[in-house]
Amino acid sequence: MVTRRRSGHTQLGSHLQIGRSELVSVVIKPSNQLKITFLEAKDITELGTLKEASKLFVPGGAKIYSARAIKVKDQEDIRTYYFYEFRFDKQHVALMTTVDSGKTYIAAATAPETRWEADGVKLRSAAVSLSLV
Repeated sequence: MVTRRRSGHTQLGSHLQIGRSELVSVVIKPSNQLKITFLEAKDITELGTLKEASKLFVPGGAKIYSARAIKVKDQEDIRTYYFYEFRFDKQHVALMTTVDSGKTYIAAATAPETRWEADGVKLRSAAVSLSLV
């Protein structure tokens, strides 16, 4: 799915409805839309520390259950991913994000808090499966 915003920027995304209330989404957007800068971010750490970047990915007022930086060795380098798990507006969300060549990649899985106990492991696994090659 490709959506266009009024500003002319393109945002790529894909959504998968798992059940009546569970949703897995992948969104790709220019990193300079998240943090105003003239330079393209090459790594997620350029958007800030794990705590600083949470303001970009976690809505204000959300209860954060877990946040961690994950370093993964790829073919030539070590890539950093940020993982956040939080509750917002009766929804439980697991979100994994990274940056490469000026683009931010975000994988998120969400379900009502009441469904998370039953489906949380699968949904969290879906979000954490984000990997750039």
